[in-house]
Amino acid sequence: MTLARKLYTIVDPGYVRLASAAGVKAATICHSGPEGADRRNVGTGFGKRLASLVCLIFISSCAGRAQTVRDRIRERQKAREVARQSDSQFPPKGRLTTAEKKIIQFDGHDRYYLIQPVRESGLHPVVILLHGGTQSAESVWTQTSLPTLGERDKFIVAAPNAIDGHWNDGRGATLGGDRPSTADDAGFLQQVISDLIANHNADDKAVFMIGASNGGFMTMHFACAAGELLRAAGNVISVLPVEQQQSCPAKKPLPWISMNGTADPIVAFNGEAVGAVRNGQKQPALLSADATFAFWADRDHCSSEIQHTTIPHLKQDDKTSAEERTRASCAGAPASIYYVFEGGGHTWPNAQSRWLVKRIVGESNQDVDAGEAIWNFFRSTLAQ
Repeated sequence: MTLARKLYTIVDPGYVRLASAAGVKAATICHSGPEGADRRNVGTGFGKRLASLVCLIFISSCAGRAQTVRDRIRERQKAREVARQSDSQFPPKGRLTTAEKKIIQFDGHDRYYLIQPVRESGLHPVVILLHGGTQSAESVWTQTSLPTLGERDKFIVAAPNAIDGHWNDGRGATLGGDRPSTADDAGFLQQVISDLIANHNADDKAVFMIGASNGGFMTMHFACAAGELLRAAGNVISVLPVEQQQSCPAKKPLPWISMNGTADPIVAFNGEAVGAVRNGQKQPALLSADATFAFWADRDHCSSEIQHTTIPHLKQDDKTSAEERTRASCAGAPASIYYVFEGGGHTWPNAQSRWLVKRIVGESNQDVDAGEAIWNFFRSTLAQ
């Protein structure tokens, strides 16, 4: 790789201005000899070599400065995140250093999942965490506190990885305009569960699944296809397709947790009519968030009465608010729970997004920690 190429590759999109400025100056020095009007110092072989040397020294200097600036910015960002988490009443997000990569063969392909095992003997609950579309197992690992809580409370965390960043969740479309997956992901997740039980001391009576966005759609698709393998499950920033509502087999009661933002710009809180076009793809009809939770709570034979609880507001600069809606006396759990984030966007609650990301996905509620709320709910079902 040339030094000029290094200059651009070491500077990520957040530092485009720095790279552009350096690139213009480097181009001026490197090309003013052969291509420019002033050839007095480059007419001889020595002059050309001198110009080339000056060019390389300048580019090396720019590359070094760009690398130094980027490193300093990242160090400051890490320091701010550490300070924020130390001040927060919520547990820290997961760290990739605790994850192990497990490769399994499925349907003729090498597929993998990340796992944080429990080293102690005996059987342990397992939470299967599904990433959103265009993301990966690695990205979702650091988006919630579930891995941190797994270390503390001795449950296994597993994050399977979709092919090309998308789960085949049965919709036949993606929100981002990418080609929909045709993989047998319901089968793949069944094999992941089998591997966890056979090789990692997972308790087959305490398998939980949660996912956000495409991962939430996939969790619901899996619950319809193989819900008997799960003790409880939930969806985040996703809703149930109407077609799946009509075709989902009534299997064993399945305790449920839902989380949705009323201002989600990507998955509409109030549902969507069939044929809506997103990034060039026609979308299936979608239930509202309210109807989605009602579907799963009804399946768990919960009481029809809804108890509303306002969550205390923690930060003045948080533009959202949170409410917990509970349907109690369920068949498989004390209750099924629905978190509604007024003004919340297409994010996990307690996400820390930069301003540009907020412009795209909206606000993240800061009154509820996703991992803590999800694990507390899953854990409550173990007493049944």
